[in-house]
Amino acid sequence: MIRNSIKQKILEKVIFLEKFGLNDLTWEKEAAKHLIVSLFEDDIGILGGSVYKIDYDRLIPMYDNWSCNPKLDEPRKEYCFRSKTEALHYITKYPVYPNEKILFSLVFTDSVE
Repeated sequence: MIRNSIKQKILEKVIFLEKFGLNDLTWEKEAAKHLIVSLFEDDIGILGGSVYKIDYDRLIPMYDNWSCNPKLDEPRKEYCFRSKTEALHYITKYPVYPNEKILFSLVFTDSVE
């Protein structure tokens, strides 16, 4: 389970997808980037994530995603750093056009409860 200080960062600008029937936590691009940067000193990794678009109050899966698994014998601290770097890189490069509402889900190494 995630420490309260980390949980607070994660939940700060989260967009829940429950109204669309999903249990994902998502963020808009800048909020996702800010969250990842704020987590760099914390002992948590990002296993990957998915991309969604909200259009006229409909959730559209973009079928774009990334993943980052630990390498064999990779220390947890190194994996956590690498996984956040890869997530930040993916989200930064993902094109978002004006008036689009693109959301990024993040899957953390520990559960957010």
